Amino acid sequence: MSRDPNLLAPCVRLKLEALQAAAAHKQIGFEVICTLRTGAEQLALFAQGRKTLAEVNRLRHDAGLPPINGEQNRRPVTWELTSMHMFGCAFDVVVIRSGQADWNDTADYTRLGELGESLGLRWGGRFEARDLGHFEHRGGLSVAELQAGKRPEV
Repeated sequence: MSRDPNLLAPCVRLKLEALQAAAAHKQIGFEVICTLRTGAEQLALFAQGRKTLAEVNRLRHDAGLPPINGEQNRRPVTWELTSMHMFGCAFDVVVIRSGQADWNDTADYTRLGELGESLGLRWGGRFEARDLGHFEHRGGLSVAELQAGKRPEV
């Protein structure tokens, strides 16, 4: 899994840059932790919490990801087999507070989510299975169009 913003679709990268500027203005620190994912990486993440540890680690190995332990395999980490990450249309972040990653549901995630929404991003904090650090933009394109190679332009 990449953290490289340059692997995002160009308009998604521009929205990330706008979010970074807006968050800095509001003094909300965050770090990008995931941009583009391969299909194999997505499959391995989808298996977590659903398959045995041995199966998950085989899939992680096949995807070039390091193995995890049983504690890390207790809950699912993604709800989709096809993710916007696979098309460069999504990125994940973690809020940084006092120089440390803060994974807790804090007001900063809500403020960051609202900033992202104001920039035209879809925020995972509004998903049924909340994903506070997830942002995506598909520009009105369907999954089939993304699979065919189209990317959002605005």
